[in-house]
This record gives sequence, C-alpha cells and structure tokens, in this order.
Amino acid sequence: MASAGKTAPHPSFLERTQEALAKQRATCARPEEAAGRVFADILAVSRDTAFGREHGLARVRTPGEWRKAVPIRGYDELAPYVHRQLAGEHRVLTIDDPYAFLRTSGTTGHAKLVPTTHHWRRTYRGPALYAQWGLYFEHMGTERLTGEEVLDLSWEPGPVRRYQQGFPVYSITERPPSQDPDDWNPPWRTAAWFTRDPATPTLTDPLYGKLLRLAGHDLRLIVSVNPSKIVLLAETLRENPERLVRELHDGQGPGRPAAPALARRLAAVFDWTGGRPALTDLWPGLRLLVCWNSASAALYQPLLSRLAPGVATLPFSTTGTEGIVTLPVDDHPSAGPLAVDQAHFEFVPWHDLDDGSPLPPGSPTLGYDQLEPGADYRLVMSQANGLYRYDVGDVYRVTGTVGATPRLEFLGRTGFQSSFTGEKVTESDVHAAVTRVLGHEQTTHPDFTGIPVWGTPPHYLVAVEWTDAHRARDLEETARHIDDVLQEVNVEYADKRRSGRLRPLQLLPLVPGAFRTVAEHRHRDGAAAAQIKHHWLQKDATFLDTLRRLGLVHATLAGV
Repeated sequence: MASAGKTAPHPSFLERTQEALAKQRATCARPEEAAGRVFADILAVSRDTAFGREHGLARVRTPGEWRKAVPIRGYDELAPYVHRQLAGEHRVLTIDDPYAFLRTSGTTGHAKLVPTTHHWRRTYRGPALYAQWGLYFEHMGTERLTGEEVLDLSWEPGPVRRYQQGFPVYSITERPPSQDPDDWNPPWRTAAWFTRDPATPTLTDPLYGKLLRLAGHDLRLIVSVNPSKIVLLAETLRENPERLVRELHDGQGPGRPAAPALARRLAAVFDWTGGRPALTDLWPGLRLLVCWNSASAALYQPLLSRLAPGVATLPFSTTGTEGIVTLPVDDHPSAGPLAVDQAHFEFVPWHDLDDGSPLPPGSPTLGYDQLEPGADYRLVMSQANGLYRYDVGDVYRVTGTVGATPRLEFLGRTGFQSSFTGEKVTESDVHAAVTRVLGHEQTTHPDFTGIPVWGTPPHYLVAVEWTDAHRARDLEETARHIDDVLQEVNVEYADKRRSGRLRPLQLLPLVPGAFRTVAEHRHRDGAAAAQIKHHWLQKDATFLDTLRRLGLVHATLAGV
C-alpha cells in the first residue's frame, strides 16, 4: 500500500498487459458479471440520446426489453444516425459525441464509417489490446521488455489524411497514436521502425525499412492482423537479401549506422540459404507469429511454416472496425473465448442455406449462455460506440468453452459460399483443389483465386500466376484436373457438374506477380495495408474486370 500523501507507482507496460490478461481470464470464469456491466453501460450511454428517445430506452431495464425496443439492423439502416453525427448533431447515438470515425475496408461492399468515442476507446478497445498482448508476452516468457523484441505490423501510426465534415476519418490499422494514458500505448509507438515514412508509397517499401532497422535485433515476436502481411514481409526479405547486406554494411540513413560485422554475418547466412532466407535466418530468436488463423486465413499456415520454420503461431483477436468479438487467453491456435466484456452479444442459429441476406428486424436471438457446442451462429452485436443490435454479417462456430464462456471460431461472412445452383463452393474447397494439382511448395505467396462466372450454365474460373514451374503443363489439362479434384472435395459441386447445371472449370493464366500488383493498386487507391486481404474465392466476377483492366492476364498463354 502506498504511504499517505504519495501516489502509488504506475504499473509498467509489461505489468499492465499481465494484469489485463489475468482480468480477462477471470472474466471467462465469471462472464455474467462482465456481461451485466456492459449491458448497463450501453443503456447508460444510449438512453439520453436521439436514438434512445426514438426507441423508448428510458423504460428498458432488461435484455428482453432491449430486444423488443430496438430492431436488428444492418449498417445501411444505422447510417442515417451516423450521418446526423457527421452533420454536427449532438447526442445522436451516444451521450459522448464521437471524436473521429473509423473507416472499414469495404471488402464486402461500400466502406462504412464507425463512430468512435473516448468512452468506447478507453473502456473497451484499449483494455482489450493490453489483455491480448499479455498472452503473447507470456508465451515469449519475457520478464523485461524494451520494445526491440517486437515487430508490430498490426497498425501503422500516422497523421490524419482524410476528414469528412470536419471529423477525422481513418482506418483502425492506420490511425494516429493516442495521447490517452488509458488507451493502448506500446513502448515502440515512437520507434523509428514503427513510424511510416510518407515518402514510401508502396506496400513493400515500409516493410523493407523495418527489415533494415531491425536487422541484428533479438526479435522474438511478429504480430499482424492478417497473415498476408507476414507473408509479404518474408517475401520482401527474400527479394532483397543483397540490398539488405549492402545497406547494412554501408549504413543507410540516420536510423541505421554502418554495421559491417553484422552485414558479413548475414551475408554468410543468406549465402547458405541460396539467397532465399527465411525470417528465422534474419532473426534466429523468433519464437512467435500472431495473426488471424481461422476461416480463409488458416490457409496461410503452410506458407508461414516455410517462411518461419519452427515458429509457433497464436491468433490475433477476432476483431473488426466495429468492435472486438473474441480475445485469446490460451494457446488455442485459432479460436478464442467470446469477449463478453466488450459488447452485448446476441446470436441467431446459422445453416449453410443462408445466402447472407439481412436478418429480419425481429429475429429471435440467443444469449451467449444459450449456445450449443458445435453449432454455428450469426452474430448480432451492440457496442457502446452506438452500433446497437447491429447485424454484423459474421458466422461463428462454438468449439468449446473457456471457464463458463463459449469459445468461438470465425467461419466467415454470411453468404461466404458461392452457390449458383446449390453447390456451395468455399474458399477452402478452391484452395484444396488447386494446391493438390499445382502444389504449394513452389510459391511463398497467394498466387491464385477462384472466380464465379455467370452464364447459361455458369462456371468457375481459376486465375493463377503462371510461372515457369507451371508452364510445362497444358492449361486445359490442368483445368480438368482441378475440376476433378474440386468434385472430390465438394460432392454438391460434383452433382451439379454431372447434371450439366455447371460448366467445366476453366483456367485463366496471369502474369507472375499479378496479385502483388492488385494489392499495390488497392493501396494506391487508399486502402490501409493491414486491410488488404487475399481471397481464394471471389464473391462475383468483378475481380475478373480488375485483372483485365490492370493488364494482368497472360495474353500469350490465354490466347487474348
């Protein structure tokens, strides 16, 4: 206990993460306390608002009354309230007005603007990040943290570049650092390797800068939201070993003085690898990779195991711009307990005939304590940022429990299957079929995608970077093999092919590096680097237009 008249010392950053993790584990054991506290807080921030008066929230006391008063809505139905906030109206959705708006990636349609308030950030987002990172530091076994052991790719600090009606607008992964002591403030937030140089416009230039600045450090942890960024980091290393050695030897800028001894050591290591180093060749102490490991992100695991052999992986929290859903607290590789202290959660049973249509406003819902192990559910979420009974559009499977809290694994977006005739093709189906035919040992980055193409009858097109390793194969023969394997993987697809309701799968050869070019194009158009995702199955043929517009179709091989 602190002596009278003295302030108790503020816990260190590492202590704070450990305390937050312990609190999160205690919440899993007794979720009802946190769930009740969150529900009461949502009522407190929403009652005395325009939304609260329109929905009679002054009379609401229980979750049952909340369900009767507030209909389930998608973003389009909530957007008019957001627009009123943007226009300057006060107390629209929350009693504390938003200070900024978070912009979603827009990968499932048009970008959304999510209000963010100081209360929401301080009470929910910040503490969650401390708990999540506490698990990663615990796994590392570190008792002392300087910040040089970590490569944080989960967000990039930077100035606000976009305003809308006077409000700052930015993505959750490219946001300015917070000055709030209760918010997430890691010790590396001002490090030279962490801050982004605005003069580096491409995706790979900032990653190369991090490799250069952190070479020779005892790096033990790499954290990213999407695994694709770790893959791109490793590819950047493999494409630049000679440049890295040269610039380490000579010194590159004020942040990287000449290090000839380090350059000689790395040159010997890179030479031993044949000029194709893995991340562990640059950082032999690397112990842990963190990224999404469920749904289509799980398909990156073979790539990660080759690019960082022997390194363990743990999941990043299941989180979106709109809010956090699960927080990892143990070593489960892909699923985490529901973060009952983040939002008021409701669930609607999901089945594979769901085409992704919006939920009816009065759909019956279940509480977190009514979920069945092994069952799948659509998520309805109420956050203290003003998104109340929000139809998130995500599907989760209950894989077990952590204490008294359900453990959930993200399966994908509603309607994440492609189904012209009931075939219900998934990203996993396409990935399995293509890699079984073409193999995945020759590549260290995603180099293909499936595209559903409408017609009479419709068919699927696989667009693949056609390299020297593939060129010996006949395109039509390869397409037949992929089609055959897809029929083995998906019996519904096989049935529709046999009955003629689907035409045979076709192959579209792309120039090498096509998907990197697409990512760079999206980045130049303003997409945050951490929000650029690869999909092994597109939702429609729009992506085909992008490939053609950017000149990425292998004209000679495709006969165009």
